[in-house]
Amino acid sequence: YVEELGTKKIHAIHAKEGGSQASRCKLNVRGSVYDLSMLKDAVDMGHHPITKRPIDSPGSIVIEGASGGRFDVPHMRYTYYLSNLCDNVAIAPSECDHLPPAAAYQVSDPRPELFQDKKQMLSQEGLKKSCHALGTARDPKTNNLIFSYAHIDESQPEVGVQLIYPLGENCTARRRVYSSGTSRSRMAWTTVPRELILNVRCDPRVDILARRTLRLQARDTTRFDDDDGILVSEVEMCQYKIDLPSKLGCPEKMGKAALQRIKHKREQHQKRQRYDNRFRQKRNGGSYYYAVLGWTALLCTVLFMGYRVWTKREWIVILKDGLSKGDARAWRRLLRELVKIENKNSNSPAGLGV
Repeated sequence: YVEELGTKKIHAIHAKEGGSQASRCKLNVRGSVYDLSMLKDAVDMGHHPITKRPIDSPGSIVIEGASGGRFDVPHMRYTYYLSNLCDNVAIAPSECDHLPPAAAYQVSDPRPELFQDKKQMLSQEGLKKSCHALGTARDPKTNNLIFSYAHIDESQPEVGVQLIYPLGENCTARRRVYSSGTSRSRMAWTTVPRELILNVRCDPRVDILARRTLRLQARDTTRFDDDDGILVSEVEMCQYKIDLPSKLGCPEKMGKAALQRIKHKREQHQKRQRYDNRFRQKRNGGSYYYAVLGWTALLCTVLFMGYRVWTKREWIVILKDGLSKGDARAWRRLLRELVKIENKNSNSPAGLGV
């Protein structure tokens, strides 16, 4: 497998499908063109499409050392075999010979040192390698291409392209099940096909073809400081996602519709920023206004109470003995006099007792 098998495979596909854009891995997503054909040819041919320099390619892109996600077995490490992105894997791993053709395979790699249950390790359970087909690029019945592709971010075509491979091996997962004829639903275990989502993210600094091998290292998700590898995750039960940074994920050109969407989004972002700035200024101005108003009200209250105390100073003289002794009746009388609205015909305090 390198030159001869790859050449026959490419010619057979082109002859059957007329050299379609999808089969050649030139993907047009609503006017944005992503050319993944060089990576596809490198996988098929085993050498760089332009320089002809040999590249270690076992018929697929291999991502090694992926740690298990929240739905995986904790003592496992996984190896992923990806196709040339726009077709099924040409040569399946030996562990996957019993499975139908697929665009990607997941091969488990048990690690005894990661076992938490020593009894399980001693009994050799869980130490067997297993393989799962994650999705297919072709219809098993008609052999037509059925994988789909779209923008990773619909409003930002420059983020990259997303390839979705459906109809993988059956898998048991928890899904929301709706009762027929009603809107009631419940969570239940059900059988669904596996699905793989491959995000080829635009990163002009990453040139996969510059390497001499297509064996890539997965990111160790158990380490917070590992940012160099390929991120592999199981976002939902039986749904897998691989983030592959590459300059091939950058659109070669964008049509008028894509450019209009980018322009529209930027205008919306600018409008939102202007609105936020105006709202922030109003909010800050309103806070300052209410703060000044509050302090003014407090000052007026203190001055008013001071004025009331000054006008009732004769009551303080009369009640000073009771006030100094902490007599509750004296204090209540003073407070009543402070808050009482004076009447022109009120009696003189000199003639009143406590």
